[in-house]
Amino acid sequence: RGLFSEMGIWHDNFVAQAVCFMSPVKVQPLEEGSQTSELERSAAMAGGNLFARYASFIDVFFAKKFHRIGLAVGTRPKTSLALSFLFMIVCCGGISQLNGESRSDKLWIPQGTRAQEDESEYTKYFPPATRLTSMLLESKTGSLLDKASLQAALNLHWEIEAVNTTAENADGKLVDDTLRSLCILQPGRGHPCFVNSVLEAWDYDRAKLSADMNPLDTLNAMGKSKADLARMLGGATFDASGKVTGAKAMTMTYFMMMNRVRNGGGYEDPRGAMWEEKVLEVLRCDTPVCEKDVCACGYESENFKVYGQTTRSFSDVFGAAIGGDVGLINGAFLLMIVYLILNLGGLCHKVNSRALLAFGCTLSIVAAGVSGYGLAMYLGFDYTPAHSILPFVIIGIGVDDSFVIMNAFDRTDPKKPVPERIADTLAHAGVSIMVTSLTDFVAFAISVSSALPALSSFCMYAAFCVLVLLFFQITMFTAFAAMDATRVNANRIDCCFCLPRGCLCCPVVPKEDAAKAVEEGKKDPNQMLCCAQPKHSGGNIGRFLEHVVAPQLVKKPVAATVLFVFTAICAISVWQMTLLSIEDTQRKFIPDDSYLSATINTNDKYFGSSGTRFDIVTVPGDYFSSQKALVDIGPRLGKLDYIVPISADSFSSWAAEFKFACATGNVMGMPVTTDSDGLVTTKAQYYSVLNAWLKGSGGRYAKSVIWASAADPQQGIAASKMAAELKSVNKEVGDRVLPDAVFAVKALDGIRATCDSWSDLPGGKAVPYSYEFLSWETFKIIDVQMYGSTAQCLAAVLVITLATLGHPTAAGLVFICVLMTIIDILGFMQVWGLAIDSVTVIQLVIAVGLSVDYAAHVAHNFMTQVGSKPERMIKTMGDVGSAVLCGGISTFLGVMLLVLSKSYVFRVLFQTFFLTVVLGLAHGLILLPVLLNLVGPPSYHAADEVVVAEVVVAEKAEKTTEIGEEIGAKESDWKVAKHEDALPTLPCSKSGLAAREKQQEPTLTAEGSPDPEVRTPSGKGKQ
Repeated sequence: RGLFSEMGIWHDNFVAQAVCFMSPVKVQPLEEGSQTSELERSAAMAGGNLFARYASFIDVFFAKKFHRIGLAVGTRPKTSLALSFLFMIVCCGGISQLNGESRSDKLWIPQGTRAQEDESEYTKYFPPATRLTSMLLESKTGSLLDKASLQAALNLHWEIEAVNTTAENADGKLVDDTLRSLCILQPGRGHPCFVNSVLEAWDYDRAKLSADMNPLDTLNAMGKSKADLARMLGGATFDASGKVTGAKAMTMTYFMMMNRVRNGGGYEDPRGAMWEEKVLEVLRCDTPVCEKDVCACGYESENFKVYGQTTRSFSDVFGAAIGGDVGLINGAFLLMIVYLILNLGGLCHKVNSRALLAFGCTLSIVAAGVSGYGLAMYLGFDYTPAHSILPFVIIGIGVDDSFVIMNAFDRTDPKKPVPERIADTLAHAGVSIMVTSLTDFVAFAISVSSALPALSSFCMYAAFCVLVLLFFQITMFTAFAAMDATRVNANRIDCCFCLPRGCLCCPVVPKEDAAKAVEEGKKDPNQMLCCAQPKHSGGNIGRFLEHVVAPQLVKKPVAATVLFVFTAICAISVWQMTLLSIEDTQRKFIPDDSYLSATINTNDKYFGSSGTRFDIVTVPGDYFSSQKALVDIGPRLGKLDYIVPISADSFSSWAAEFKFACATGNVMGMPVTTDSDGLVTTKAQYYSVLNAWLKGSGGRYAKSVIWASAADPQQGIAASKMAAELKSVNKEVGDRVLPDAVFAVKALDGIRATCDSWSDLPGGKAVPYSYEFLSWETFKIIDVQMYGSTAQCLAAVLVITLATLGHPTAAGLVFICVLMTIIDILGFMQVWGLAIDSVTVIQLVIAVGLSVDYAAHVAHNFMTQVGSKPERMIKTMGDVGSAVLCGGISTFLGVMLLVLSKSYVFRVLFQTFFLTVVLGLAHGLILLPVLLNLVGPPSYHAADEVVVAEVVVAEKAEKTTEIGEEIGAKESDWKVAKHEDALPTLPCSKSGLAAREKQQEPTLTAEGSPDPEVRTPSGKGKQ
């Protein structure tokens, strides 16, 4: 019997090792009567052995590293905190290199593009020199061209004339300014300043207007064309002869000199800004009057409403909107902290609650943000207004990581010392947060290559913040967790941990007394409120996910329904995604209830069909030889179908006007000789006469021609410009007027191609330029930037998850979930009325980073579980599901109040974060578990069990020999003991081998003899 027993045990071990060697997953024993053998099942799974071994190697490697780090942090938490804060202080030194950038052309305009080159060429000769102050007057009743309304408008003009301000000039001296000291001079239009208004018909003279018995006749006698009047009068009506008969609105525009100086990353013009501030006070735009969400300036007039706008208006209104949201932002952060307190440990227990740890979590996130900002500033990256949304991103990622860490800590053995518990925590959770953080870091780092400077700078700041956040979660937050666990072991109250027995109002009952009360069936005396601590380590949320949600997801009908619904939503989102339009975002930054928004909307109402003015710039060259080409610019442009027909109103050309002046043979008292085409025949005469004409009757074009030498015209012309007009590129979208991106890009490319073909011009080319062209350049690449950056981020997700999770199936499933999440976000953006613009591009990159967290944590936890796929999926939902869900909820709470924001940036932040959280959690906690249950990879520990079995088999052989010898020695006294099945539940695991050893030891009866009934190694019959 001893020999047979020894042979049976050896047979048992060899079967176990063979099964382990052929399969990377745990093998379960079969019930009696099963038709499938263990070897058949193992053979079917043997194909994934290589990947499983690699995945196990990756997991064990990082787990060991994090275990050592956790042991060090848990042993010396104060030292870890000190080093972390020291690192933060060093990083904060970068803040001294802060360089803010707020110029829109340096943030949202693609760098290195044709538009940038053209602007550089233009500003080299024609630097910005104009500030605009405009007023749109809308009649309250009837026409605005009656005498009373015109007189009221003229009175408003004289109130503007009376504005007097004091500000510093470029030399730092205080100077007094008025309209006439700051305006661009252009006499001959009824006013010494360049003022565009129909009031010039009366030379801005109150007496002339008062004496005029028929203002309409005077207005029609100005000599303005119908098109020119339509630019100054809104809702104008004309009779059959083309004479104006009435108008609903009129504009008054003042062209002021630009006296700006560079200040850091932007410009400032204190003299112009101060004068505009006083003008806005006269118009009372700071106290608008609103009717049905339309807010006009508060200027009081019985005849009209006033809508004002100045150069400083945009920055004023946008800054006020951001400042007004400070309360919402603080409220959102407060909600997040409260949620952290309630979910990290709750407030149900005096000792076991974690209110202080929640503040420690917040502190570690803030420290990571400050350090990340400092590192980016060390490298010279500009701080932009777009960075105002970065704190929400860092909080969302940081809180999610904190929940994962504490969820792992709660599952460690409470009997172990705190350092060992911290080490075990990081060995499990450290790998998980490393996967998500590295993926986020690489995704953001890749997007630094974007052509949009604002996106590039934002992603660099985000990349550093995410990297430092990973470091601080391990060294700072984990140190706080170790100190908190030490406090719990010492039975100290949470809020007053320095007091051994708690505070007077809330004393702590010693552990022994509390345990005794619980044993007697009484309430824990340290429990507070009416709530009790949840028994499930994942809290009530974890219990719900594990015992309610997960068991339903493993059912095939439910899984099929889930796959169908998510696939259908994704397909619909793909369709909606193709309908996304490209829009200009500049006006979206303006709050809906501001006076500036009402001004822009009212201007669109009356002048939305007006064209876009642009300049044709000619560069240095032989202007005398290019006279004909210069004169022909107008007719050449007129052949393009997107150019307003050439006329005196739509096209301004110094060359054509000079030719007309030369036709008389005498210009400014100087004789001039022309050929049959009306062109000057002598080079010296051409330049000298042109110079005299520009100083005299052609003075309105004086700033359109830049001489190589102002003292010597014979050195030629350095540059010149002519103005033309594009047809309106606007289109109506609902109740809004927005640029048609497709038409704008077509017109821009057509104008450039035409100008590039004019080789007979001076310098062999012409440069078309308008400030609007910078925005249109963005239209050309914004969709490419968005989809390109997103594709790069998704590729980073696949590569990093493959390298860190270690198994292609796990990485592939995470990638599929993130990809579907992004597609769904794009689809719902279209449904929600959002468009492709500079703000949504940044938000989409953020969405990739956040959605990775929801999926990667689940996939990694699934890889660490053992058992069948359904068992592993259910355990995963109960283990990490609660942490992922709590992290998503905290992210949503962090932006929830921003739905009330008046700022477009924060409203879009709320919309995209809402979509990211809802869709990311849905894919991470519903779709991914279903996929893992169906096609999930084997566990990390499956491959480990193979290695363990191969190492232990020699030891087993030695032990079984000893058992055989012992059986032979006591054979006469033994009775055969009763055994369990020959194959234990886990034949390859350490616990399984230990169980087998225990099963293989004979059981003696009370008399010391063996039990006569013992199963054979096959588990059947009696020996």
